[in-house]
Amino acid sequence: MNCELQRSYRSRSHLWARPGFSLVEIVAVVVIIGILAAGAAVAILPQVEKARVNTTKNSMRTVKSAISTYMVEKSQAPASLSALVPDFLELGSTVDAWKTPYYFAVTPGGAHPYQLISAGKDQDLTTVSDNIDLWTMELTE
Repeated sequence: MNCELQRSYRSRSHLWARPGFSLVEIVAVVVIIGILAAGAAVAILPQVEKARVNTTKNSMRTVKSAISTYMVEKSQAPASLSALVPDFLELGSTVDAWKTPYYFAVTPGGAHPYQLISAGKDQDLTTVSDNIDLWTMELTE
């Protein structure tokens, strides 16, 4: 009978044990997920910056086309990019992917009829290293 009692006690305690994960297993999974997320962030962030540069370059090509159309219709360059909105450009087309307005200046007698420059990632026109110039952007690709 003693043996039978011992057997029934074991079977009851086995029934009371709940299946699940220990704290160590949960922490290990959280650490692994954190490592994977950090690796993904390191791989994705440079791609986001490249996408912003490409978006800005494409937008500048659109602005260049609008300026050309304006110059054909009006026989002169626009005084500012805001003169192109809404007839030649959509509202919001005069800013780059970093939400900074393009620098635009008419340059009569210059190598090109006007300048169109994006300030780039740092949003500062004085930092020439990351500026995107309409006339030289194809040379840097």
